[in-house]
Amino acid sequence: MIVKNEAKNLAVTLPSLQGLADEIIVLDSGSTDNSRQLVEQYGGTWYVSTDWQGFGKQRQLAQSYATGDWIFALDADEEVTPQLKESILKIINQKPENKVYGIKRIDCIFGHEIDPSYWAIKAHWRLYPRHFSYNDNLVHESVVLNNANTETLDGFMRHHTAETPLFWLQKRLDYAKAWAEDRHAKGKKVSFYKVILNPLWAFIKQYLIDGRFLKGKYGLIYSLLFTQYTFNKYAILYDLTHNQAEQAFIKSLETSKDLQPVNVSNKQSSLSLVMIVKNEAKHLEACLKTVQDIVDEIIILDSGSTDGTETIARQYGAKWYVNEEWQGFGKQRQLAQSYATCDYVLVLDADERLENDLRHSIVRLLNEPLQTDKVFSVARVNQFCGVEVQKRMWYTDKLARLYANGLFKYSDLDVHESLDQKGVPSEVLQGYLLHITNDNLHHFLMKNVRYSHDWAREKHHKGKKITLLGVLLRSWFSFFREYIMRADILGGAYGYILAFASLGYTMDKYIMLWQLNQGKD
Repeated sequence: MIVKNEAKNLAVTLPSLQGLADEIIVLDSGSTDNSRQLVEQYGGTWYVSTDWQGFGKQRQLAQSYATGDWIFALDADEEVTPQLKESILKIINQKPENKVYGIKRIDCIFGHEIDPSYWAIKAHWRLYPRHFSYNDNLVHESVVLNNANTETLDGFMRHHTAETPLFWLQKRLDYAKAWAEDRHAKGKKVSFYKVILNPLWAFIKQYLIDGRFLKGKYGLIYSLLFTQYTFNKYAILYDLTHNQAEQAFIKSLETSKDLQPVNVSNKQSSLSLVMIVKNEAKHLEACLKTVQDIVDEIIILDSGSTDGTETIARQYGAKWYVNEEWQGFGKQRQLAQSYATCDYVLVLDADERLENDLRHSIVRLLNEPLQTDKVFSVARVNQFCGVEVQKRMWYTDKLARLYANGLFKYSDLDVHESLDQKGVPSEVLQGYLLHITNDNLHHFLMKNVRYSHDWAREKHHKGKKITLLGVLLRSWFSFFREYIMRADILGGAYGYILAFASLGYTMDKYIMLWQLNQGKD
């Protein structure tokens, strides 16, 4: 076995091996839980290699420590059933020949089996003479058969794929990234059509061909999540070749240098820039350059930066505060605003830049007396992987970001926080706010997983309910809204990728909420 922080699964797997193996070899890659104690409790031998070079090579190294004639390759989240144990014992009592044995695996998700045992279940080559070994694949590694004879054993092993939606999503996103980087390093490319078609085929195979439609709600959920995983793999690989984020970032730096000067001598109202940050050294300076000359003070609340963020902030005269007791975006923004002393508050993130027209609009507002009967919104243009997918002529985010200090503040929401306008109208300022959304697709998807988990826990705490039908309808409406209503279709390949990623994000957060509604974390 190869493991890392698998104590919970090992507590199930190791007892199922009793009376089966002459030795248990476990190769760890950096566990911090009590996995080692469990392994040694069941007579296993513990080895460590943190020089990770992929699943294939890690399995090869683990096998090199084995002394038996037969190798049984098992994952920590796989449980041997009694019938399978009997089948294995019959084989290993024989002299090894040129034959590799396949083992059928029943997948389980969130504690529920999602494979019908009477269906045609794929066999995995796991029991073999020691002169066979795994290939070098970074992920999706397999035994090199070398024209060996093969046979499938009777019985099954149970594969406890994930106890929670969050675990599944994080684990599979890591796999998708590793798979894409491995293929990219080998010169592999993927067409946009495969980004569309391969996930559709994955759903057909998982749900219909593999018979998971027979396993009810959890069979459907697994098929949907696997479809998303397939999309993530191919979309990340596509992004590794076509990403334009770095070019867009460099262009934004040039834009910051070419700003037109603004006359601020007639201001009647003062303005505080309020920001919350963490490790924003890459973006912060470009943001501050677009706003430093029109604000009267810069308030920055940090939540634990370890890069040069503070140094850059102080170079621009910012008042620097720190709060590492994170309670969500909403409360962090409230705390940051509490340090502001000016008439108005302008809220920006480090990856946003004011364009010329918006700068002039803000100053025109400041040239008038303080207005407390309305708040002011900005039209934000998002660059996704460096591409302006949603054309500003058609759609922009309208975000209330400029308002009278002391009268308005942000909501308490952990994520998707917004200004509590107290029923007053908002007026959209002329000009645009440029938003450098993400450095790459994986970065974007990773944030979505984190946000979806925080959102689901917050909504569950407040008593929100959702049905599985509601999950499906909301997910597909999210795609329709992005791709058609917001015209992502005009953004080419990245328009489709953004719309499908939006579908995935919506699906993830509602599946998490649905699972919490079932009384499970």
